[in-house]
Amino acid sequence: MGTYDLAGKYALVTGASSGIGMEIARCLAAAGAHCVLHAIPGERELLHECAAGLEQSYGVKTWCLFGDFRDGEAPAELYRAASGLVPRIDVLVNNAGMMVYGNFHEVPLEKHAALAAVNLSAYMSLMHCALTDMIARGEGRILNVSSVSAFQPCPHHAVYGSAKAFVQNLSEAVSQETRGTGVKVTALCPSYTDTPLLRGEDFPRELWWYRISGLSDPAFIARKGVVALRKGKVVLIPGIRNKIIHSLVLRLTPRRLLDAISYFVLRGTS
Repeated sequence: MGTYDLAGKYALVTGASSGIGMEIARCLAAAGAHCVLHAIPGERELLHECAAGLEQSYGVKTWCLFGDFRDGEAPAELYRAASGLVPRIDVLVNNAGMMVYGNFHEVPLEKHAALAAVNLSAYMSLMHCALTDMIARGEGRILNVSSVSAFQPCPHHAVYGSAKAFVQNLSEAVSQETRGTGVKVTALCPSYTDTPLLRGEDFPRELWWYRISGLSDPAFIARKGVVALRKGKVVLIPGIRNKIIHSLVLRLTPRRLLDAISYFVLRGTS
């Protein structure tokens, strides 16, 4: 399998002001890709700092766009705006996300709806926009930041896990549909990663699960993700321990037992 050359390509990266998104943008820029960076309006300063750093360090061009994906029209508007800035979008990185922690019935429904809009609907909308153009050109790459949460139930953040399961299945299905088109879709499935997503007001300082898996470094996750994108891999679970747990152990564990284990290990310890 050939490696996709990123030099001179144009990438759109959502949620690029911090965490995995920022590190993916850095990896793309280091490989020579020009980057259209997205963040929510409240993170303008962070995103502009990121963009300036990429231009200074790697000599690429960057553009900053802002939008809140809780607005259902925002993803398509972002794609149109990005397409007006660059000749084409060769690479789409769907990374923007939010987290809601708490028992499903105790969390206001509007929070669940907001999460579904950001973590699910926005991915679907941007994928649809990008694929239409990429397939017409016969070339392109899409990297969807999914999660190992896609592979088992996630009590205490049930809608988050469910949204990631949707993204995972969509990514794998579309990957098959695009065979022979020159377009590759990759699902990047990290375990819990040390990003602002896990430092929000709702999320516990620590989960029992961290004692098993620890917290991943976003730079490590990004490097692995961009390598997978360039190789055209369909699914990547970064880290040997996580691969063993989520590719093998969970598949051999009876579902009823897995449900019960998930309830306990995904509880906060503080």
